[in-house]
Formats: sequence, structure tokens, C-alpha cells
Amino acid sequence: MSAAPLTVIAIITAKEGQEAALRALQEKLVVETRAEDGCLRYELNQSLDDGRILIFVESWETEEKWRAHIDGGALANFAAAGGRELIAERVIHRMALVA
Repeated sequence: MSAAPLTVIAIITAKEGQEAALRALQEKLVVETRAEDGCLRYELNQSLDDGRILIFVESWETEEKWRAHIDGGALANFAAAGGRELIAERVIHRMALVA
């Protein structure tokens, strides 16, 4: 795996009527994730056009550290709190800086 920083855009669509519940759990996820090793940036944004769409903008020191996050405690806590059941759709984009 490359040692270059990794940028991730995660586009999450809440199930109808679950926007507030999902956002509350995601806000807790942000706090926990920012404390993880290798996390450079972890921001949660909500679409102004469709309140069901919440977008994470992430930067990680390496892809390996991002993968550790995927298997780590913050996401496990999110899942244990029922967060995954509130999601209608999830799209993850791993990206490399071009210019």
C-alpha cells in the first residue's frame, strides 16, 4: 500500500424519516474517529438540497490506517448503536490527489 495520504469521500443516504437519528450517531462517530491513529481530517457535512444525504470528507495518513479505522472501535460503536440500520445507501470513494 502507498504511504501517501488517502482522501475518502463517503456519501451516506439516510432512510426516510431517519435523518436526525443518523446524524446524531454520525456526530458521535466524528468525535471518536478524530482520536484514531492516522486520522488527519474527518468532517461530516449535510446536503442543503437533500437532508437525507450526509457526506464524510476524510483524510488519513495512509490507506492502512484508514483500513484500521474501518475495522476499529468507532465504527463498531456506530454499528452497535444501530447506525447501519438507519442507512438507505452508502457510496465510498477512495481518492488520490491529482493536482
